[in-house]
Amino acid sequence: MHTNWINIAINTPTITNDFDQLTHATVLSVLDSNAANSYGLLEIAGVDSAKFLQGQITCNMQDITLQQSRLGAHCTHKGRMVASFRLLQTSENNYLFCLPKQTLLPLQKSLGKYIVFSKAKLRDASDDYLQLGISGSQAAQKISTVFGKAPTSVQEQCQNESGAVICVDENIPRFLCIIPSAHAKTVFEALSVDSTITDCHYWHWLNIRDGVGEVREQTIEEFIPQMLNMQLLNGISFTKGCYTGQEIVARMQYRGTLKKGMYRIAGSGIAPLPNEPVLQAGLEQAAGHLVMAENIAVDQWEGLAVISHEAVQHMTVLPLPYITPAENPAQQ
Repeated sequence: MHTNWINIAINTPTITNDFDQLTHATVLSVLDSNAANSYGLLEIAGVDSAKFLQGQITCNMQDITLQQSRLGAHCTHKGRMVASFRLLQTSENNYLFCLPKQTLLPLQKSLGKYIVFSKAKLRDASDDYLQLGISGSQAAQKISTVFGKAPTSVQEQCQNESGAVICVDENIPRFLCIIPSAHAKTVFEALSVDSTITDCHYWHWLNIRDGVGEVREQTIEEFIPQMLNMQLLNGISFTKGCYTGQEIVARMQYRGTLKKGMYRIAGSGIAPLPNEPVLQAGLEQAAGHLVMAENIAVDQWEGLAVISHEAVQHMTVLPLPYITPAENPAQQ
């Protein structure tokens, strides 16, 4: 959703390029601005929505309710991700995919090939909502003021007439807000009081820190879900039954043939683009490829990369909030 008052807000001097300075502040991130890699919303509506999606995405639709969201992915028959997303329910037969705008249309086209005979429809609903991320010590208090209560566990969702709010991180408070356009300005003004305003790039870094990778335009059909550690983020159900690409995804999990995983890395200079090669010192052959990266200060960046488990043993990686396959060989 784009309005003049939002554009004015995100171009105020409160924006900083030193993300470490923001970790002690309450930060309100406008996620659907005109910034690169901002977010959109793909809506599916109709009585067959849940049934249709159950056969198309990695997460289990039975886990997605008005009180619970999930991370997930839609894959090709070869198990390669067309898009990754956060999926939430907004009413009985309506759901929203929250995902990078770059992959919204590819996801819509891919799902559209299968939806023809279902009583459900897909549409770009990005302009109907404002997407905000809020993080920091006062985030939960601000959310409670606007939405009546703040969800307290990861993926928990609360809703009222002001929209939906999802807990993204329970340890370092972080929330995703999906706000109908009719309430957008009121909610934005309430949450922005005493908050530092940023665009989506700070939110990207928080995702990097939390080990939540995203399929971007450059990586469509490049990775299988486990390469982005989605099995560690409750983004894959291995008990729900068949879905497009399920055979490949399950085979990688149970036969232990996956030789790569996602790791957090850092570097100097300008942040590399998704799918750029990651090189191991002294070797010309790529050890892996970038998933996403952000400059966190001048000439300093952090990112997530898919790297072979063997190569990562000889590289310096940053910690993630979960145990990676390299740290637990049983996950490989």
